[in-house]
Amino acid sequence: MVKGASELCRDGDGGTAGGTASRAGRIRSNFAAFDARVRHAERLAAAGDRAGAAVETAIAATLAAHRHCGVFASPRLERLMTGIGRTLDGGGDARHGAGADGAPYRRVLHVCTQLAPVGGLTKMLALWIGADRDRVNGVALTQHRGPVDARITAAVRESGGGIHHLNHHKGDKLAWARELRQIARGYDVVVLHIHCEDVVPLIAFADPAKSPPVLLLNHADHLFWIGTRISHAVINLREAARRLAVTRRGVDPARSLLLPTLITLPERQRTRSAAKRALGVPEDSVLLVSVARGAKYRNVGAVTYADRHVDLLAAHPQARLIVVGPGERADWERARAATGGRITAHAELPDPRVFFEAADIYVDSYPFVSSTSMLEAAAYGLPLVTRFEAPAAAEIVAINHPGLDVTARVAHDQAAYEAHLTALITDAAARDAAGAESAAAVAGLYAPAAWLAGLDAIYAQARALPRLPPETDATGPAETPHLGEPDLRHQDMFGSDFPVSEMTKNYIGMLPLRQRVASWLVLRRAGDFSGLWEPVRLLLPEWLVRNVKDRFGPMRVRAQVPST
Repeated sequence: MVKGASELCRDGDGGTAGGTASRAGRIRSNFAAFDARVRHAERLAAAGDRAGAAVETAIAATLAAHRHCGVFASPRLERLMTGIGRTLDGGGDARHGAGADGAPYRRVLHVCTQLAPVGGLTKMLALWIGADRDRVNGVALTQHRGPVDARITAAVRESGGGIHHLNHHKGDKLAWARELRQIARGYDVVVLHIHCEDVVPLIAFADPAKSPPVLLLNHADHLFWIGTRISHAVINLREAARRLAVTRRGVDPARSLLLPTLITLPERQRTRSAAKRALGVPEDSVLLVSVARGAKYRNVGAVTYADRHVDLLAAHPQARLIVVGPGERADWERARAATGGRITAHAELPDPRVFFEAADIYVDSYPFVSSTSMLEAAAYGLPLVTRFEAPAAAEIVAINHPGLDVTARVAHDQAAYEAHLTALITDAAARDAAGAESAAAVAGLYAPAAWLAGLDAIYAQARALPRLPPETDATGPAETPHLGEPDLRHQDMFGSDFPVSEMTKNYIGMLPLRQRVASWLVLRRAGDFSGLWEPVRLLLPEWLVRNVKDRFGPMRVRAQVPST
């Protein structure tokens, strides 16, 4: 076993009084910073600066998503944004059709913040639109930067829909919210696939009488997000998320629905042996593979993801590990050397098919699990091993998705992890049996035909729900931070130290000129500019930057908030 790994993991789980007190103090500190931002947004709104309040709200939500502050939702922020939304001109009553009388949904508008080329959200949306052949599906992008993934453009075109780039239009978040409200009037239902901090839909759909029903896809179910107050229903991808939506986000249980993730059942292009040859891996080796975004392989204390496999590989010379996502990392070099180079890492790839095809065993990322990759591995017929070293109350940090919850082998400590992998490395028949079980579970729940039946059921459930009632509470009590599970471990597993100054840079172009200049001066006084060009480009409005960059090619623009 990795020396010291178990002790570090227990401390990471808040297992000592000192560790718990430290993590509780961090939550309180994060919450104080979040609360200060919320109060500033409220002051801006009260002073009539609605655009500034919208941007400040986005920064506050970004802060809460990256630095966990003991809350998974903020009624205060949502009241603020929906209050602004109800003051916007334009809209009128909802169009006649499914939004008004419960008729079947025929036209679906998917609203997204950004669609990164690497990640499960883009892949799922492309598959969603491709599978939903009996409906017209359109896409509205509130803050997308760069070209749209070809999988999305092809799926939308085939569906008969269109793609709307809101931030290509002159204006700010309020203008884009008006535009989104108008676009939505041509659809029967809206499905939100938005980032945790996206306020544009909250403003656009503030009044349920002026828009089609809004369904929010809870794809970031482990993070703080905003959108509860405008959601006719919340679509969860697993039961743990549905429970958290009710207990910690204030979602009405009747409006908290369940729809498994859609994946595609792959057709092998290579045999396992051919894929191993393509990767330069000996055909008689037992290959462990893990695929996820690089951020999901963060260290726990001083222990790296690679370190956790050193003793295992030492005991099994025929085994090797390939990890796709983190790229080459200096702190993995010790483990690589200790295993004679049998641990290798690659950067994130939009198509890691060959690694799945070559794998004998799939091992989950840690400490941040990757459900989409686990599902894809199951579809390839691979045995699955994951880790969950936390109390049951922290179930949201584990793999517990339908199908995976009964087929994946779950390790609760390092010893159990090595035992699960040893059993699979040393027994080819056990690998085949576990892989077949995984594939059968996925085919029964996640294949397009099964998933589409589930989507039809979700839409039927949504149509049967009564309309959201109009807002009656303009004010309410402030949130208070929760200091139990899963909050105490949240920052260590999912959080980041993304600077607030970079969050400001991300949104500064969405402010009116006067407020943009004021924020620019704050950044300058703090010495937060880098290079000679950044101070110039931060004075440009977002819509201008997007039109120039997306039309004429690469142009260095401000830092973007990392994907969560």
